[in-house]
Amino acid sequence: MEAVETPQPEATAAEAATPAGAAPRRRRRLIVVIALVAAVTAGGGMWAATLIRSPEQAAADTKAPPASVLTAPVVQRVLSNTTVLRGVFTAGQSFPVQPGAVAASAGGPGGGTPIVTALKVGSGDAVDSGQVLAEVSGRPVIALPGSIPAYRDMAPGESGGDIGQLQDVLRNMGYSTGGDDKEYFGAGTKAAVTRLYQKLGYPVPTTGDQTAAAVRTAQQAVDQARQAVQDLESPPARGGGGGEPTATATKSGAPANAPAAGAAATGAPAGGAAALARARADLTAKQQDLARAQAKDGPQLPAAEVVFLPALPARVGAVGAKVGDKVTGPVLTLTAGGLNLTGHLLPGDAPLVKPGMNVTVLSETTGAQLSAKVGSVGALVTPGSPAGGGAASAAPAAPGAAADPYVPLVITPDAPWDPALEGQDVRITVVAASTQGEVLAVPSSAISSGVDGRTSVSVAGADGTRRTVEVTAGVAADGFVEVRPAAGAELRPGEQVVVGR
Repeated sequence: MEAVETPQPEATAAEAATPAGAAPRRRRRLIVVIALVAAVTAGGGMWAATLIRSPEQAAADTKAPPASVLTAPVVQRVLSNTTVLRGVFTAGQSFPVQPGAVAASAGGPGGGTPIVTALKVGSGDAVDSGQVLAEVSGRPVIALPGSIPAYRDMAPGESGGDIGQLQDVLRNMGYSTGGDDKEYFGAGTKAAVTRLYQKLGYPVPTTGDQTAAAVRTAQQAVDQARQAVQDLESPPARGGGGGEPTATATKSGAPANAPAAGAAATGAPAGGAAALARARADLTAKQQDLARAQAKDGPQLPAAEVVFLPALPARVGAVGAKVGDKVTGPVLTLTAGGLNLTGHLLPGDAPLVKPGMNVTVLSETTGAQLSAKVGSVGALVTPGSPAGGGAASAAPAAPGAAADPYVPLVITPDAPWDPALEGQDVRITVVAASTQGEVLAVPSSAISSGVDGRTSVSVAGADGTRRTVEVTAGVAADGFVEVRPAAGAELRPGEQVVVGR
């Protein structure tokens, strides 16, 4: 039998043009679109529902929430009313050491170019009275206490305040100035200077050849004047043949060789008394000249060999030369007077700070805390203004605050500042009032004052009850107030006090 072929319907043009699997994808996209439309419709309905409120609901939504009470715990702590500021440690006055000459002494005539021959101290070293700092051309440079700088050679025969200062220093070091008048460089002061240099091991400096020559010249003049007096007081014998003089009678009956009246007592020839008187007066004048020359000759203290410092010990700030250098600038620099600490106080805080208040200084560099006090509170300084220029230069500006007005606050230490603090920017805390140990304290907003002037706090119990506790207020600091319960009242740390509603 022959198979019979059943005819199939012909595919449409669209189906013929569509790839296999495309129809299922179209159906999935249609489902997604329908779901999105449904979601948007539901969301829109909910949003619309939120906009539609009844009058009762609107009133309920705008009603104030129920009143609540704000509380804070009672604490036990130390309270300090403090002011915090910044300050900078600066060195005292600087003193450059630059010898400008070489003094004469028993060891040499002096003069010539000053050359550094030894350095006795180094940077950072402490310097005390009578210490040799350096040698210049073999001569010492000595540190001594004194507020008057060495502005001249202090030589014998001179007077002045600087001489008086030297005499005081020498006596304090154990070297007597004898009977010299105050502020006069006499023989006693010369002897004291000599002993100072002998103690240090150096030849004593002298005034030099000029004064020594003046002494020699004056001494020769005295010798000649003394001889002239002696000659007039003992004249040579007169007469012939070496025998006794023969008395020759004159018409008056007196011997011819008899001395004139008034001359017999002195042995001088006739008319020689006046000459002898003149010779003696000349000898006295020459002796006075010699005394003056001697007074100006001998040991002295050259300005090139001493540095007077207003406070000792001082400190070597820098060494600017080495052995062998010619002295063309400072050999070294000293700082004296100790360190200074000046704080920059905000003008608004100035009325709160008084001299004598306790201060704590914190060095963030080392962590050290130092005790001090307020020394003085200065006048307002406005950097850049003519009125504030001088004060601003005296009190270095704290970093970042140079352009702001401030009140300089001088801090004095309970113990001398450590020299290592020089240049440090530190934190200064001024304590205006402080409790002695821990005290009960509450936030300042918890204190209530009645019309009768009594103060109290309201204590909130855990069950919602409240009780009023009468208190006495003490130190206030950092938003807290010290409280002391009245007699019979009780207030414990941890209890809650009402601070607001």
